[in-house]
Parts: sequence; C-alpha cells; structure tokens
Amino acid sequence: MKRSSFSIQFFIRDCRIKKDGSVTIEVKITINGKRSFFSTGKNITAENWDKVKQIAKGKSEESQNINNFLKALKNRLYEKEVELMERGYIVTAELLKDSYFNKVESLKEKTLLEVFIEHNEDQAKNVGNGVAKATHWISVYTFRLVKEYMLQKYERNDIYLRELNQNFIQSFHTFLKIDKGMKQNSATKYLKQLKKIINIAVANSYMTFNPFATYKIEREPVEIDFLDEEELRKIINFDTPIPRLEKAKDMFLFGCFTGLSYIDIKTLAPEHFEKDSVGRIWIKKRREKTGILARIPLLPIAKLILDKYKGNERLLPIQDPADINKYLKDIAILCNINKRIRFHTSRHTFASTVTLANNISIEVVSKMLGHTNTRMTSHYAKLIDESIGSQMDKLTDLYE
Repeated sequence: MKRSSFSIQFFIRDCRIKKDGSVTIEVKITINGKRSFFSTGKNITAENWDKVKQIAKGKSEESQNINNFLKALKNRLYEKEVELMERGYIVTAELLKDSYFNKVESLKEKTLLEVFIEHNEDQAKNVGNGVAKATHWISVYTFRLVKEYMLQKYERNDIYLRELNQNFIQSFHTFLKIDKGMKQNSATKYLKQLKKIINIAVANSYMTFNPFATYKIEREPVEIDFLDEEELRKIINFDTPIPRLEKAKDMFLFGCFTGLSYIDIKTLAPEHFEKDSVGRIWIKKRREKTGILARIPLLPIAKLILDKYKGNERLLPIQDPADINKYLKDIAILCNINKRIRFHTSRHTFASTVTLANNISIEVVSKMLGHTNTRMTSHYAKLIDESIGSQMDKLTDLYE
C-alpha cells in the first residue's frame, strides 16, 4: 500500500482541565491528510507537558512511566500499520486506530469483488425473470471497471470492504471520466451500480461505514429533441429514390408511431402482435432494456410500414445504428428540419407529439413506453408545454 504522509502526535487540550488540575494526553494519527483521535488514558498537568517534544517534562518516575508508555504506544501503532499493509489493507487513520484496539478482526472479512460476484451471479439467474439483459450487462461491466481501477490505482486485484472510503469513490469517479473518457451521465450509471453493491454490503453487516453516505451522484440535464407535428409531417411526406434513405425513413417513422426503441424494433417478432376482441392489433413486448412489458396499439401508419415489408425475412429493414443515424441526418437536411435527429428521437416524438400532445394521459403513455413510473413520462409533458409556450410567445410578439 502506498501512502504519501503518516504521522503520530501526542497532545493535550488545555481547555479540558479536570478538577484535579490534570488533562488527558491524546493521540492524533494522520495518514494522507485524514485524521483520527483517541485518548491514551494517561493524565498530566499542563505545566508538566512539553508541547514541542510531545513528552512529559522532568525525570521523575511518573514522567518516565508516561514517556515509556507513549513510546510503546507509538511503536505499537507502527507495528499495526505494518500488519495491515502485509494483509493487503489500504491503511487509513481510522483503520489504524481500530486495529490498535483490535476491532478489525471482529468484522466479517469480505472484499468488494466478493460481494460483487455474489450479486452478479444471483442476478444472472434472474435474467428474463424480472431482470433485463441490459441491467445485468451494466453490473458485469461495472465489475470490470472497478477491477481495472483497483489494479491501476492500488496495484491490487481486490480490496477489503473495511478499507473503502470516500476517496475511493471520488478517485473511481475521476477514473471513469478521465481514464475511460466517460461523460458525467455515463459515469453516474456505473457509480450507482457500485453504490448498490456497497449498500448490500452495509445491509449484510460486512462493513459499518457507507462511503456513499455523503457522496452525491448527480446527472447532468439532458436536452431531449423531438419532432413537432409540422416536422413529423415533413418526414411522412418525404419521398426519395434512394433505398437506404427510404428504409431509414420507414424505420424511424415506425418508431415515431410505436415508441419502440431501436433494439426493441430489431427484436420484434410476429409473436409480439395480438388482436383483441374488437379487431384492434396490439404490440405486446417486454423492453430489452428493462424487461418491463410495453403494450402499444398498432396505429395505421405503423401498420402500413409493416405491410410494405411483408414477406421479407425480417418484419422491418434493420440498418446498423450508426448508419441509420447518418441517414437520418441527411433526411433532416433534405426536409429542411433544423434539428439533430437520431433514431431515439422517434421514441421521444411518440411520447410527446404523437401521444401527449393529443391528450393521451401520462399514465397511458407511460404504460405504452414501458416506463417503470410516470416520472420520465412527465418530462415529455414539460417539453410539450415548453414547445407550446415558445410558439405562443411568437404570437404575443406578433400582436403586441
């Protein structure tokens, strides 16, 4: 274990004089700027204490006993530090104090990756049964990231839970953003997964302190683009002799009128369609991302697109995500739409322009999108209000 600074100091507090005129000698351990304090149990009068040398003054038997005790205490702390380092601990001031009082052995000696492995193995058994593949993938990838981080920063393959502190969390956050080149929201996703593992460790009494207790994980606000009604009609009416653009347009519009994400459209199969008692066709499919069941009535435009490709090997012409986003950029330019359109814009457009703007309730839209709650859906409703507000502002300016 590497440390940049370590000191042991003895001191007295002049403000804590007892009735007999004595004060308690205390210990201050400082490791890498973090401090921990405890009492030596020895008392001395303030005038008999040498603050500079941190020893009792004089050569009396009492002074010699105190000084010998302090010397032994300091040596014991150094020995404990070596023991902890040899066992692979990241030594902190608080850990060294606990080790001095023999408290370390009383804890269950679990490591971070042991808890991680237990969680991931249990989660893997439930994939498809309440746990989405994407959720499990995040757990597995977070495990790899944490392992890589520990190897890089501490030159170790694992770490005891007892050693975790806020510095570990902060440094991991920095590692994700600097070394792995992640944006804040991507880093937040993996920090939350690590927090989940540590919460499990605390709940099982594998550790007593949660380093996430005072560490805030914040997402940056993301601007969500969607097409308004005029822009959507431009794409519906867009005609092109170029096959790749035509296929990209059809895929995009199918997303606009079903709310399905790219991966859910790619995995869409005939068994996901059901006809009800009145002849209405429904798409009933669990989202690949969350495993939540989405139930969506098949709107006429979406049905026309399906009919167009009937008889093909796939229900729809699936293009590579990078390619389709490139083609959508071309379509936006040709349609004179001044927005950065990506395939996921179709899902946002379904939530806002196609449904909420047409007075479909937030609860119903949430069910169709496969959201776990209406909080995310409410965000689309706010976007609709902002869009209406900005357009009405133009009218206000016109008629002032």
